[in-house]
Amino acid sequence: MTGMHLRDEEIWRAIDQGLRPIDWAAWFGSPEGADYLTAAGHAVTERAVAGLTAFFDSRWLPRAVSPSSASGRTGDAFVGLGRSSPVLQFTSGAAPGAWVEAVRWWAAYAYLEKVRVRGLATVKRDARQDVTLSRFLHTQTQARLALMGAARGLPVELEPAKDSGGPGDVRIDRVFIEVVTFAEDQKFKDYERFRNDCRMHLFALDRGREIHWEGNFPEHLNGDDFESWKRRAAEAAQRCAESGDSIDVLSNAGRRLTVHPGKAPLGTILSGDTVESDQGRRLLGKVRGKCVKTTGAGTAWIWVEDHSGLFHFPTPFAEMSLAAKTDALADLLGPLLAEYVHVAGIVVSNGARRCFPLPPNEDALRPAAQGFRRGLPLDRVRETIVIPRRILLPEQTALIARMCDAEADSLDWALGELGVPGGVASLVASSSTPRRVSPLWTP
Repeated sequence: MTGMHLRDEEIWRAIDQGLRPIDWAAWFGSPEGADYLTAAGHAVTERAVAGLTAFFDSRWLPRAVSPSSASGRTGDAFVGLGRSSPVLQFTSGAAPGAWVEAVRWWAAYAYLEKVRVRGLATVKRDARQDVTLSRFLHTQTQARLALMGAARGLPVELEPAKDSGGPGDVRIDRVFIEVVTFAEDQKFKDYERFRNDCRMHLFALDRGREIHWEGNFPEHLNGDDFESWKRRAAEAAQRCAESGDSIDVLSNAGRRLTVHPGKAPLGTILSGDTVESDQGRRLLGKVRGKCVKTTGAGTAWIWVEDHSGLFHFPTPFAEMSLAAKTDALADLLGPLLAEYVHVAGIVVSNGARRCFPLPPNEDALRPAAQGFRRGLPLDRVRETIVIPRRILLPEQTALIARMCDAEADSLDWALGELGVPGGVASLVASSSTPRRVSPLWTP
């Protein structure tokens, strides 16, 4: 697994040149390139390609990975999904983990469709119509929570009607959950889009050359500055290919990107700037807005799916222990429970960090909240903080705690229900495991 397979290179080159649209088959990659899979794994890929295509429809993926094509307005879609493709994870050694994560998406939808969970048609319709990162995360979270509940033998429903009026997002037994997606602010989105432009430029320069890149993307550049950086990168790529020497490309701020001859060794990475933001204030405002919006709709939990980097970027919060994170979020969000009496509790969860080998499970049982850290197959770490309303509804708090505790087993359970015995271990070759810690987000 030292680089993209020739067949995948041809497919992605055609996609980049506009000669064919991206589809889930290209996104997963050719069987020839996925040498980390067993025969059973290849069979699951075929099922996942067909299932995701049917769930989202064939037009969804091209719109999702091309922001300008969704409706012509910048920012309507999102650029991170294409980068999460297993094909584009080869140089980092993270392709098996990316593949398993995509299979988890498919397995959740496939199981819920198999048992005809009520409300899934509405979730599917909304996902197809609203091609944005927030909706994608919302849909994923609804399906994941429903699967977690079902794996515990509990009745589940999507978009459930409530006696007090208005739908919820998920019902698990008698627990109603409203989902909130907490994505990056505009500064993060702008820089991520810029990094994607840089990445695609470097990908184009690799064509037909035995070279690879290592180091840092430039600071956020615009106009002539960005065009100048692209020209210098192109010149460096040409010189490296001709001379066999490594060439540095410096940005205006001195950020160094180096092009080397040959294929990229395992563990080669490209990194970018850290964009700062007051995430705590943004999170409090987001959750408060959901509390206000749901006033009068009856008792419900608010589940925040974090995609802001709050848990895994190099910030003071991310570097705290699980216990300290639990206390900090309880201090920040706990007062909302006193202010909005219809809210049974608030959950904040992030599953973006990737790490191999997986860390041991950890619980943080604190006076006002509970924290859970669980390793999910193959290389994903999920941290979840549960802040319940004190004394009231202890059985609901216990139900959510049981779901968080056992989440790591839900994928294998779903695969078994879908006729795939042996779980993830039967699908990925034993020698094909991630080889580095990766801070990169994948949905």
